[in-house]
Amino acid sequence: MMKVKIPKGSASGRLAPNVVDPPLEKTKIIHKIRCFHSSFPLFAWSVRDLSRYPIETILLFLSMVALVTILGAAFLLSQALSSTAGRLLKNSPSVVVRRVNPTGWSALPAKESMRLAISVPGVLQAGTRIWGTANGPGGPLTVFGFDESHRLSGLAKSVPLPKRGEAVVGSGIATDETPEVLKLAGQNTLILKITGTLDAKTSMVAHDMVLAHPDDARRLFGIAEGYASDLIVDVFHETEADAILPDLSRAFPWPVRMTTRKEATGIYGSASARRSGIVYIAIIPAMFAFALIVFGVFKGQITQSCDVGLFKALGWTTTNIFQMQLLKALVIGIPAVTTGMVVSYGLVFRPGSSWPGYLFFGWKNSSPQLFLNTSGAILTLIEIVVLIFLPYLAAALWPALRAAVSDPQDFLESKQR
Repeated sequence: MMKVKIPKGSASGRLAPNVVDPPLEKTKIIHKIRCFHSSFPLFAWSVRDLSRYPIETILLFLSMVALVTILGAAFLLSQALSSTAGRLLKNSPSVVVRRVNPTGWSALPAKESMRLAISVPGVLQAGTRIWGTANGPGGPLTVFGFDESHRLSGLAKSVPLPKRGEAVVGSGIATDETPEVLKLAGQNTLILKITGTLDAKTSMVAHDMVLAHPDDARRLFGIAEGYASDLIVDVFHETEADAILPDLSRAFPWPVRMTTRKEATGIYGSASARRSGIVYIAIIPAMFAFALIVFGVFKGQITQSCDVGLFKALGWTTTNIFQMQLLKALVIGIPAVTTGMVVSYGLVFRPGSSWPGYLFFGWKNSSPQLFLNTSGAILTLIEIVVLIFLPYLAAALWPALRAAVSDPQDFLESKQR
């Protein structure tokens, strides 16, 4: 028997000494390049197929942008208002105590109230405030008796403290038509000279606020010397506020009403969420119905006219057809959802935006400028993507998948009929 000499590097499995396996990274790069070259024609074909129905494509894109914008703005605004209210109230008193009577609230003796509050275990410090609501030129205004001992010092960093007969007003009061004097009507009538305007960034808490000297505030509201509107109490930790309420209530010889910081935060957050919820609950069904109608027309034309039978007869695989429908859905969905999220984010978090005041809070003239807290916005946007984008993909791909696995002869015969 003749022996056959197998050269090195042949099919025997041994490689020639000068033959080297390509590096793993180089192999991966080559594979990615081949995948790109094989998928790019499919992407171009998908875009071309969409261009055959420009009206339906544009309507679907605009309806998705509108839907994401409205939903995103409503969800972001509700979350941002609640978060911002918590941030603004973070430095507020732990407990606010007001003296009440059968007709409403009444002034309380300042020194005696502070002495009784400090005697309660757990209370760190106590103070009093002089404030109330008075009628101004354009409607009711909140007037605070302001001096260095009060917590409003952060509002008036850029303006001097008001002296007797003077007032510092919020940005909603200081307009081009506002005269140099301000007439206020409470228990008594008071005319103050406007000496400064609060920064616009404080408009969320001081839009319609008037800072006056404590003596002027007492005279306006008819509060006697040595009395105050309410009592503010601080505790070491916020969780202790609820625990000391029974002891704090028993410490006073008159009936009182107490509000904790946690309660105030919940009131502001729930009120803003309720207002924004009413708006988007009324608008979203109409927008969603419009989106479904447009998408139904678009989906029907695409699935019926994508020539699935012809594609499969020409050698297209089920994977190719599914990938083409996926690319068509992504070409519309990704830009639409991204545009809607950017627009909704800009509407809500643009510094100084005032449209929520007109839409949600009933401001008719000068709405307060909002500077909202952006914490939690990313998570909210992700929820919007899950809520809209995933059902959109499912609705677009399921008919395509069913068509791709069907018999191509059925499509060809249906086109002939």
